Parts: sequence; structure tokens; C-alpha cells
Amino acid sequence: MNYLTALKLKVVTGASVWNQVNNGASYASTNMTNTARFIGIAVIVAAGLFWMFGGQAAQKAKTLLVSALIGGSILLLAPQLVPTIWQMFGGATF
Repeated sequence: MNYLTALKLKVVTGASVWNQVNNGASYASTNMTNTARFIGIAVIVAAGLFWMFGGQAAQKAKTLLVSALIGGSILLLAPQLVPTIWQMFGGATF
């Protein structure tokens, strides 16, 4: 195989590599979102248990719930927020 044929193969497979990267990023995003949902539910259940015991644990539960709500809203807004910020700084559209 000569150099030009090898170069053509690299160029042709280059598009395939970017498709694989895109597919991998999509797969990772889906898995992270699903994992974060379960973690969020566990945090809310733990905060409920803390709140049930009262006292200082109730104060910790309130801060834990606020943190869980902020984290959940970031998680829900991230797929829309990242492309918007990317476009604001002159990036390509998704």
C-alpha cells in the first residue's frame, strides 16, 4: 500500500472516528443523567430522614434539599444551556 492510499484511508476513517466520539459522548451523557437521577432520589430520601429526626439534622436536611434542587435544575438545564453558551462565544451549532 502506498502513502497516498494510506492517507486516503486515514481521511475516510477520520469521519468515522468523529461519529464514534459523538456517539460515545451521547452515550455517556445518557448514562450520567440516569445515574444522577438515582443519586438525586437518594439525596432527597436522606434529607427526608434527616428532617424527620429534627433538631440540627433538620437544618442539615434543609440545606441538603436546597443543594439537591439546585443540582437537579442544573442537570435538567445543561443540555439546553451548553449549546447556548457555545454559540454565544462563536462556536459551531450542534
